[in-house]
Amino acid sequence: MSNKLEDALSLLQCTLVARRISFTPEQVTWGQYDVLEILRLKGDLTPGQLSQLLGISRQNLSKFLRVLKSYDFVSQYQSKQDKREFITHLTDAGQDFLQRAATGRTENVMKIQQALTEEEQVLFISLANKVTSALGHK
Repeated sequence: MSNKLEDALSLLQCTLVARRISFTPEQVTWGQYDVLEILRLKGDLTPGQLSQLLGISRQNLSKFLRVLKSYDFVSQYQSKQDKREFITHLTDAGQDFLQRAATGRTENVMKIQQALTEEEQVLFISLANKVTSALGHK
């Protein structure tokens, strides 16, 4: 059973990643994606605020921001209060990226709703939450 479970999990992961890439082909890591989502939800933030909210080091955040700037997903401007501090801003291109990702998730949901009965959907949600919790993500 263990091999079948591993195979099913691997196939699901590969399928979800392939579908994500079809909507967002840019090579954005999950950590970089998290930066974009925090900026979408919270608005413009300093690197210190971002690293604190994400629970990552400033060094790792700097690496993430370099990549996101190369895609023009974020930009930075000088703080009016402290000229030494820069504020990170989600650009229109970054918002477009997040919208494409959301469209992909919505399409996935529509396909799953067509494939599963309501009872199966409830069971899938419960099992997915249980698996997520077992893998250490809350």
